[in-house]
Amino acid sequence: MTLEQTIEIPPNRRLVLDLPFEWPTGRARVELTVIPEKKKTTNKGKSAFGCLHRFADPAKIPGEKGAWERAVLDKYAKN
Repeated sequence: MTLEQTIEIPPNRRLVLDLPFEWPTGRARVELTVIPEKKKTTNKGKSAFGCLHRFADPAKIPGEKGAWERAVLDKYAKN
């Protein structure tokens, strides 16, 4: 018989096993696998501009104002 269960490790690091009554008494093998937690990375307080600003070309920053309008005019004014 096998039993698999995912549990949270308590702060005191003590685990208590409650086995089903249907299991016979005797010897048993207990296997414990610790699954490391994934760190959540959040950039709270930073906008996309703040996150990507380090990749910007400083020479092109002044030309960004109105770039969207110019791109739309270039694409659709030819029709």
